[in-house]
Amino acid sequence: MWANVQFYTNEYLSGGPPSIPPGEFPRWSRAAETRINWRRVTLAAVPEYLKLCVCEVAELLYRAEQGPKPGDLISESHASYSWRAQEAKPATDTNAEIGTVIMKHLAGTDLHSEFVSRAV
Repeated sequence: MWANVQFYTNEYLSGGPPSIPPGEFPRWSRAAETRINWRRVTLAAVPEYLKLCVCEVAELLYRAEQGPKPGDLISESHASYSWRAQEAKPATDTNAEIGTVIMKHLAGTDLHSEFVSRAV
């Protein structure tokens, strides 16, 4: 695994509150690594910028799964009324966001060509 929970909490978040529960981070880190490393490139050492990329992609994947999906029902009720409607907000394009994150972290690095051409 390229980025572990210690790196996520201490380096990426700098001790701030985590978006991903620490017990779930390994799952999301592996999912992010799979999305980034589609060519199955083997690295002798993982540079910090790649670990940061993994953390950011892991958060994107986590939020995409946790957030409302198009068509989800939303509702509200108070003592005098209640209503229910379908969520109309369009889903964000997670693949495009992941591509942007990968470009941000890997542009200008020696790993750029290994991971960017088909990362999403």
